[in-house]
Amino acid sequence: MRLSLILTTALIFLLGGPVKAQQTELIDRTFSGVSKEKTPQGAKKEIQDQAAQKISEEIIKELIGEERFLKNKSLIQTKIIKNSAQYIPFAKPSPMTQEGEEFKMSVALKVSLRDLKQMLQNNTLLNENDAIPVVLPVISWSDRVQGRSYRWWIPGEKNQQAFLLNEGRLLENALRTSFQKNNFYVIKPIESGLGTNVPADFHNEKIAGEDAQFFAQYFNAPLLIDGQVLLTKGERGNNYRIEIRMTAVQVSNGRAIADVSRRFDTESGSLENAVDKKLREVADTTANDLSSQVLEAWQRGSLGTSTIRVTIQGRNALPLMEGVKEKIRSQITQVKNIRERLVSSESVSFEVDTSVSAAELLGKLEALDVNGKKLSKVSEERDEIVLKWVQ
Repeated sequence: MRLSLILTTALIFLLGGPVKAQQTELIDRTFSGVSKEKTPQGAKKEIQDQAAQKISEEIIKELIGEERFLKNKSLIQTKIIKNSAQYIPFAKPSPMTQEGEEFKMSVALKVSLRDLKQMLQNNTLLNENDAIPVVLPVISWSDRVQGRSYRWWIPGEKNQQAFLLNEGRLLENALRTSFQKNNFYVIKPIESGLGTNVPADFHNEKIAGEDAQFFAQYFNAPLLIDGQVLLTKGERGNNYRIEIRMTAVQVSNGRAIADVSRRFDTESGSLENAVDKKLREVADTTANDLSSQVLEAWQRGSLGTSTIRVTIQGRNALPLMEGVKEKIRSQITQVKNIRERLVSSESVSFEVDTSVSAAELLGKLEALDVNGKKLSKVSEERDEIVLKWVQ
């Protein structure tokens, strides 16, 4: 029994620490260092400390960028690198050599990318922007029961729009409260009367494309909530239906990063009373759902990234594809997320959220070693890379 326990403990140590570390994304890095310490023991410690410092700096710069790293260097040193044991579960030194007064040694490290990202996130260092992200709702309201509509950016007869305007205020208050919990700031355009500031050229029913770019710049809001609330008669005839659809859009690249779609039936009664009562019941939970999705995208670092389609030609066995995804997730720190999009007998395609260009991503993909196999370029465009396995 005692021998079994010793062997188990030794195995855990050799594999790089507790089970938690094995289950995280581990990056392999090697560092070669030199020390002028007087003793081999002192030199070994100094080189191992150098390895943790240099490799940590290297990976953190890849994750948050050189400028952000330099701006927060002191915080990173004291809160992150000083506690590197929390994300470096395994370090294996090579035999030491001595040349004159210098000792030389290399250190093989395994770095838990997931644990390092979590530490950066806990210290508000992972996100691309230090400022509180600003969100602008552009939500249209359509009442098909009484033939009314309301969009805050289009001038209209306020007496006819009064009910929809008030319901719009209710929803934007719910959005402000929900997003504020996650450290986002939602502009309340109805309450603030921002519609009077919108030039006539942008009084369009749908805000998209160049119009969305204008709104984002004009109101300094990199995120838009593109939404629609539709009011119709209910199936019972004496009640009403509320359909809400909201999509959070990253304006810089037009990417939808979160969306909710809800349908609610009111109780019987007058249109305005029934709709108002139901909306007060469901607005908070609907807004909370959207804000939690946006927060998840923010924490992954997906905001500020672009999407590149990566296609691998040829027959691809499932274990090999899972190995590819795991290698991309764990070894390419500039990849924030990867999703399988198309699988056929002749190829597999992924969508990759990344902070680097297609050319730079291609170089990193070709450098990967997946179970002894390598990928090579077939073609490359701004938003798509096609590769094949090297024979």
